Amino acid sequence: MPRNTFESLLPYSGAVAGLCWIGQSALQRTTTRDAPGAATTSVVRDNLATNYASVACLVLMGMSLLIFATAVRNLLRSGEPGEATFSHIAYGGWLVVVAGISQMVTWNWGLINGAAVAADDAALKALSYVHFFGWAGMGIGLATAFIATGLGGHRGALLPKWFTIPTIIFGALGALGTAGIPPGGFVTYLLLPLWLIAASILMARQQRAHTTTTHAVNITT
Repeated sequence: MPRNTFESLLPYSGAVAGLCWIGQSALQRTTTRDAPGAATTSVVRDNLATNYASVACLVLMGMSLLIFATAVRNLLRSGEPGEATFSHIAYGGWLVVVAGISQMVTWNWGLINGAAVAADDAALKALSYVHFFGWAGMGIGLATAFIATGLGGHRGALLPKWFTIPTIIFGALGALGTAGIPPGGFVTYLLLPLWLIAASILMARQQRAHTTTTHAVNITT
């Protein structure tokens, strides 16, 4: 059955999410130095527009990853001859990532629209500590999604080895980083957008190849 336009574009939702991750980091302005608990009311208020844009990037990223999770599940499921395993695990992992992004949005609003607007420096400082480490809420999901995607893509020969093996390694590093063992968390944080963009391109190619092969088989039969 031929894919419709929406189904053909599913893999590219990962690239959108990757660009949003870069955007939210570049636009956010809550402190003058990169340290926990360093947010100040003046900096937040002076950069309200970019801070709102940063939160918008997180919202769009979460929505995009929900779509991307479906694309990953579809890809891995196509290589599972029997009971689905890695496809479901990876899908669940990406859902946990979105849950982590949702709590990041919550902390951001508490920081920007709550404490900063009220000029409550004590609350702002406390929220700033949580805000600084807010990305860690994604860690468990990312580690699970990376490992399952890497193993499933490798086992079914759906993705190239040069991509699946590093993906598994990134998953292990992400788990260590979330547990507080450096440099896993930092590496995952930096490489996430690049991984999402690369995964989108590879998945789109695989999807086109599968569609072409299926269409050719249908014609010959």
